Amino acid sequence: MDNLKEWLGSGMKIKRWLLLVIIGTITLSYGISNLKLANQMNLSSVLVTGLLFIIGFACIVMGFLMTQRRILRAVAEANISSNTRKLNIKKLLFDKNTLDKNIKVVVVGQGDGMSTLLSGMKLFSNNITSIVSTFYENDKEDQLLEIDEIKRAIISLSENGNEELSKFFNYSSPYGKDLGSIIFESMMNMNDNNFSKAVYSLSNFIALNGKVLPATTEKVTMGAVLSDGSRLHGKREIKTIPSEKKLPIDKIFITPERCTPAPGVIKSIREADLIIIGPGSLYTGILPILLIKEIADEIRKSKATKIFVSNIMTEAGQTDGYSLSDYISVLHEHVGKGIVEYCIASDSAVMPEYIRMYIEEKNSEVIDVDKIKIKNTGVKLVVNDLSVVDEKGKIRHDPVKLAKEIIDVMCKNMDLSADKQGLEYYNVGAKLKNVNSKNKKKNVLFRDVKVVNTNKKK
Repeated sequence: MDNLKEWLGSGMKIKRWLLLVIIGTITLSYGISNLKLANQMNLSSVLVTGLLFIIGFACIVMGFLMTQRRILRAVAEANISSNTRKLNIKKLLFDKNTLDKNIKVVVVGQGDGMSTLLSGMKLFSNNITSIVSTFYENDKEDQLLEIDEIKRAIISLSENGNEELSKFFNYSSPYGKDLGSIIFESMMNMNDNNFSKAVYSLSNFIALNGKVLPATTEKVTMGAVLSDGSRLHGKREIKTIPSEKKLPIDKIFITPERCTPAPGVIKSIREADLIIIGPGSLYTGILPILLIKEIADEIRKSKATKIFVSNIMTEAGQTDGYSLSDYISVLHEHVGKGIVEYCIASDSAVMPEYIRMYIEEKNSEVIDVDKIKIKNTGVKLVVNDLSVVDEKGKIRHDPVKLAKEIIDVMCKNMDLSADKQGLEYYNVGAKLKNVNSKNKKKNVLFRDVKVVNTNKKK
């Protein structure tokens, strides 16, 4: 019954043509009955009966043809295109690869920000590659930080729903560890105690709307140079800079400096239609991945739409007082210009009580979107209302709003004269329309907030 309602819904535009078939059948039947019941027919009766036959037959043929066309168009809208005038319908129906075509997305990010982004992007593609950092010192605490990052990425891309896999990964076993950590340790034992190879194996093992790939399968560590020249080693040490060394980070480095990307990483970047950098920790999540020269070079050379998604809040001890142009400048200083073309930022001024909570509890503030300085970086800025406050009072991107904004930027940047990009454009456009219609009926489990940003950078 639900399927019948969907097929006869207003969006399908089939009812009018079925009605035309019914009208044609009635008209044709009436003409036949006149012909059978008439004892004799004069010229006017012959003309009327003939006209009824023509009209009835034409209505039936037109109704069936247009119904068939609407069904084919519906298939096209669901799988390829919202405009099938120039589409080869035979290829659409019989070429499974064409039907299953999705944009190829690569995401370089970290933490809750990336998880939020992935959960929104999988509405538009099941071909998402999340490149994650697996750089840690040889201690358990650093490794646990990385495991948490990987778990979040895998949960966000899971096919069977985030909630169930999250419960499974975070379930406390009788052995004093959550199941996710036990699985990772088992995978490491199967892969010669190589954490990055374990991530690669687990990504292939679990059914995902895409892949989670380590940046490299080699053992690599990260470090930071502070403004006074002193050095910190490992993610945990950088993220918890001692109070006596609360100095700005001058640069991030990886050791060894030259390392090989993991299998599949370069291929994913080369094939990508869309490359997203961020959100995530700038110094400990994003830059270490981009410091792998081959990865940065491939992103720079790529013809994909390249977007940097800004965090909403600064990160204590790392990006204190940073404006958005500072984030972009740090990217350029470490890996050069051309790494991104667009920057998407949220312009939702958040209610003051939530800002105060971040300042008091996390020493974090809203990132200032300094539009004039950003223009001087050569990166195109896109600003919209993308912020929400979740049930725990945390300021987050709305996953659907953010994904829609990214897709909109990508569509505007597409070359529709190219067959490949034309098909992708119509495919994504149809999905965007579908997401919009679903959101009208379904409540989002976030609370939108309106806005007064009281924490501008000096």
